[in-house]
Amino acid sequence: MKKLLWIMSTSVLLSACNIGNEWDNPMPEEGFLIIAHRGASAYEPENTLPSFELAEDLNADYVELDVHLTKDGELIVMHDDDVKRTTEAVGKIKDYTLAELKELTANEEKGKKVADGRRDEEEAYKIPTLQEVIEEMKDDIRFVIELKDTDQYPGIEEKLVGLMKENGLIGADAKGYPKAVIHSFDKKALKQVHKLESAIPLMQLISFDEGEEAEISAKELRDILTYASGIDVSYEALTPPFVNTMHDAGLAVYAYTVDDAEAALRLKAMGVNGIHTDEPDLLGE
Repeated sequence: MKKLLWIMSTSVLLSACNIGNEWDNPMPEEGFLIIAHRGASAYEPENTLPSFELAEDLNADYVELDVHLTKDGELIVMHDDDVKRTTEAVGKIKDYTLAELKELTANEEKGKKVADGRRDEEEAYKIPTLQEVIEEMKDDIRFVIELKDTDQYPGIEEKLVGLMKENGLIGADAKGYPKAVIHSFDKKALKQVHKLESAIPLMQLISFDEGEEAEISAKELRDILTYASGIDVSYEALTPPFVNTMHDAGLAVYAYTVDDAEAALRLKAMGVNGIHTDEPDLLGE
């Protein structure tokens, strides 16, 4: 079975291979991607255009964002499936039309250090559609798109893949980076995306309990290798042996959500390929 494997090589994700064969390139010894978690969400309300724009200004390699489907079938960008935490309203996204959601404005609770001079631009803090984010940002930064709550949104995988194709997000940019990557905790959704378009790099999100060390079975690893090119793991659980094992298998390893500079440097030394962070300037690079 074919799969597309994108690995980091001199800070670039590359290489397509067959399962069971030797990988064409070893895992790199250098290069560390900064993925802005919901944008620069330590400084601006998460998943808003100002948050993504600031992430680009702070030299993030990618912005990470979350997508849901509205009542009338539009892909919108928000983390929760309910609007209560990040707006002044309540209720499930799937019960709102896009026009109704556009009446809402993101609150400041997540933007702990809101950038000076931006809050007077209220229109910028409206809930964006994925199309709006892509149109605004695709020439400036790359995307990690999280599929969420897919059981609530039948057909969301097809919608997302179609939108990516329409906007030319499948493939590499001028520097050789994938323009967009999809990740999810939902293995079924990732497998559906892989079936629809195998050229889209996929990453499996994995969480571990507090105090637990990262470990996956050989069976689970073989399964992940049939569709994904990397894994995103809760960073506290990562250990050097686990990272080395994943690299030997051909999977890139990313850590979430890292907002401590010492932890970031420790993960970098461990060989982790990059971090998701609310603070894209965490390492001052």
